Amino acid sequence: MNSWSSSKKGKRKGKRVGFPCFESKRKSHNSVRFSTGAMRLEPDRRHVTLPVIGTLRSKENTRRLQRHLAKDNAQILSMTLSERWGRLFVSIQYAIRTEIIRPARPGPSKPDTKAGVDIGLRSLAAIADDEDKIIEFDSLDPLKETLDERRRVSRQLSRRIPGSRGHRAAKAKLARLDRRAVYLRRETYHQLTRWLVDTYSEVHVEDLNIAAMKKSMGRRAFRLSVSDTALGMFRPMLGYKAEAGGSKVVLIDRFYPSSQVHHGCGGLLEGKTKLAKTLVCKTCQVEVDRDVNAAKNLRDWREQTANPGLVKASALSDPRPSDDGTDGRSDVRLTEYRARLRKTPAFVETAAGEARTEVHHELRNPEMGVIECAH
Repeated sequence: MNSWSSSKKGKRKGKRVGFPCFESKRKSHNSVRFSTGAMRLEPDRRHVTLPVIGTLRSKENTRRLQRHLAKDNAQILSMTLSERWGRLFVSIQYAIRTEIIRPARPGPSKPDTKAGVDIGLRSLAAIADDEDKIIEFDSLDPLKETLDERRRVSRQLSRRIPGSRGHRAAKAKLARLDRRAVYLRRETYHQLTRWLVDTYSEVHVEDLNIAAMKKSMGRRAFRLSVSDTALGMFRPMLGYKAEAGGSKVVLIDRFYPSSQVHHGCGGLLEGKTKLAKTLVCKTCQVEVDRDVNAAKNLRDWREQTANPGLVKASALSDPRPSDDGTDGRSDVRLTEYRARLRKTPAFVETAAGEARTEVHHELRNPEMGVIECAH
């Protein structure tokens, strides 16, 4: 109610918040939180005891927390039991009296190398580093791969009688496909971000507007591809891993036309279609790959925009088109970008396009911990 009231009075920033709706039993996630009662981890490190529910066997080993509880070094504050994709999860919130000292991770394998990362739909990521190495990670579409099977299972579910054993079995099949898609997507981004942090000391990424990307794509299949790729998971994962690993993440302005300016000569690129993979430079008539060219521009962004006399911030450079001008198919982003440059001073303390490090702080007490177990 507080968010709705603040939004109605104009005190809350962001999108307007509507009046709270009734929480449906069918759509809401089943969860219950316990803060009192018999809450403990059994000494065998394989069972969790909750109030009212009783003892549940954990699929994960609970030694990480049970060691502190055995030494009387931690206290359980609450336990939350939830159901997702047909499985039970127990989230345990606890407080530790002494700070946990974790071993320091080794630094990046290439400490003096920076890389530009362009994430997209054709390839999950195109990476260009200072050594002129181009690395492309194939895109993983877990939802698209299981779409035919999902449709078949959905038809089976619609034919079953609600409450019957067949209905429960068909529902479990559908939940299993959802769980597999989520886990594959999450594991792919974990491996990619961990490799970037362990390899490069500085990573340049672009600030993408995912909601605008969905709206700009007319076909439903394109919008489904954006949702299936889950591009919004990449930057938060990279941020907190880089903070712990000692790497630096530079977030580049979303209006920087990295895929529309030729990295070699600075000319304007154009393609046969709006989402063409191969683009042609209007100045030197050279064909380039859209993703690789964008990764190179992101990698050299600081060199193109920095001024030796000022270290703090600088305005973005203005990519000039060819002598014959631009045609009617030039991207609107480039036009808005140039218009914004004309309104921005050349050098200011906080320019819109300055290179900044994305730092993600966890909103919780450093002496608090959360452990999640699957049953």
